[in-house]
Amino acid sequence: MMIYAAILAGGRGTRMGGDLPKQFLAINGVPIVVRTVRAFLNCGIVDRIVICVPRDYIDFTGKVLAQYPDTCGKASVIEGGADRTGSLENACRFFEAQGDISEQDVLITHDCVRPFVTSEMIISSVEAARQYGGATAAIPSIDTICVSSGGKVIESVPDRSQLYSVQTPQTFMFGEFCEILYSLTDSEKSRVTDASAVFRMRGRTVALSNGSPSNIKITHPSDIPIAERLAEKI
Repeated sequence: MMIYAAILAGGRGTRMGGDLPKQFLAINGVPIVVRTVRAFLNCGIVDRIVICVPRDYIDFTGKVLAQYPDTCGKASVIEGGADRTGSLENACRFFEAQGDISEQDVLITHDCVRPFVTSEMIISSVEAARQYGGATAAIPSIDTICVSSGGKVIESVPDRSQLYSVQTPQTFMFGEFCEILYSLTDSEKSRVTDASAVFRMRGRTVALSNGSPSNIKITHPSDIPIAERLAEKI
């Protein structure tokens, strides 16, 4: 049995602003991509890691990782796709090209810009995927969520006790995930917002695994000081 991890870093961080994609920004001196790769290396269960980045940042990513001995040479860097689905497919085909995939093999997918993922979250996700076929990290919603189709007035308010905020890692039995992913039509692929949507499009079960409020996704400039404070506590 092998455990593969695909770190998705294909975005260009337009919401963050600046010239450098957000996955390469430094948090207390350490690039986000380095922090995320370290998290997967340190969990002790992942056999192979691939990072999906924009084509023109492949060499740059390698140079960034090379500055840190604990990550240098530990992860493969490949071209991401035009969207999340494309990056997932590129990662799957890369791993398949490395050797035979068994029925017991597991694929972990993770947003590169969630650098505070912990070993406990990764292991919890793998255990849930082995039991149910697919899993996503999630936490109970602390906010009241309303539904408004036009963005003008509240139309309904779902029961908050049944609402969860979805995070990554999202983990699946490798063979089944690839089979579904490759079968999606272009229309279906355009509706994929996260890896768990691939499973759910074919009616597969996706379990909830342990997430954390600290497992933030760094998206906007205001997230940087929050991340810096979190990093100081680790």
